[in-house]
Amino acid sequence: MNRKINTVIIIFIGLFINAQNTKVGIKTANPTETLDVNGSSYTNSLYLRNPGEPDKTGGHFLATSKNTLDLYDPTLESSGLFNYIKLTISGVPATGITDYDTKIDATKFLVVVHNYSFQLNNGSTKVALDYGSNGVNDNKQGSPNINTFKSNGTWHIRANFINSKLMDYINPDGTYNNFKVNLYLMAYKYLITKQNINDDTKDLGGTNGSTEALNKPSGF
Repeated sequence: MNRKINTVIIIFIGLFINAQNTKVGIKTANPTETLDVNGSSYTNSLYLRNPGEPDKTGGHFLATSKNTLDLYDPTLESSGLFNYIKLTISGVPATGITDYDTKIDATKFLVVVHNYSFQLNNGSTKVALDYGSNGVNDNKQGSPNINTFKSNGTWHIRANFINSKLMDYINPDGTYNNFKVNLYLMAYKYLITKQNINDDTKDLGGTNGSTEALNKPSGF
């Protein structure tokens, strides 16, 4: 019994001596950090004052803005960290899609469109753009307007063309109003609070950009 007590006293004396040097070591006589554990640790919760990726050798982790480390278990989650979604919307009018609600929670995911295609509803790709109507100004084309945006807490999609409408170029009479839009989406689950990085602007002065000195975006 006395031997066990003496052992405990020695351990605590060692911890105390190291603590006086502002560094505590467990299973190491030469701690290099405030707490240096030479081995595995087990805890129900770990709270951090300033969560982030450590710069110490030995590994990396993902932290959240809640000052805790979250364990991602794919067997328990209904979605992954990176989710690929193909969304096909049929019966689309010639004016395209202006506001389609995906119902994906905007507080938990970032949704982006990484590719898209327009077809006739029967799957044919014979789709063109009509700037005017009845063959007027068909040599002009509007700008594509394919993007996602937040509204009322969820991600919405628009897929149309500014100053143009879709048309069936086999029968370009402007009456076809039954298109199909394929949207290829990526839904990223939020784990770390994103940085509010400023927008970048650069005037190329009429050049192709190859001779311009471009600044690196802030934060990268």
